[in-house]
Amino acid sequence: MTFLIFWLGFSLIVGVAASKRNRSGAGWFFLSLIFSPLLAGLFMLALGENKPSGRYEAVQVVEVEPRSKTFGPILEKKCPDCAEMVKADARICRFCRHEF
Repeated sequence: MTFLIFWLGFSLIVGVAASKRNRSGAGWFFLSLIFSPLLAGLFMLALGENKPSGRYEAVQVVEVEPRSKTFGPILEKKCPDCAEMVKADARICRFCRHEF
């Protein structure tokens, strides 16, 4: 009975130590229960701390103007007077009022 209490206690210590090293505390707890708290503890110490990779950076995205939602290609033509692009179905240029 005493052996079982020590086994559970040391397994709990391994689980807490693993969670402090950014590893799964519950996973290491059950691993040390199944095998051995001593072996699991030594293996966890040998692996070291689980650090996130440094290749990701926080980026703040600022949207200047709202994006329009289109459902297909926008067909445009160039106005012969002002050289602005207007929709292909337009009859009047919205910039210079040229009639097509």
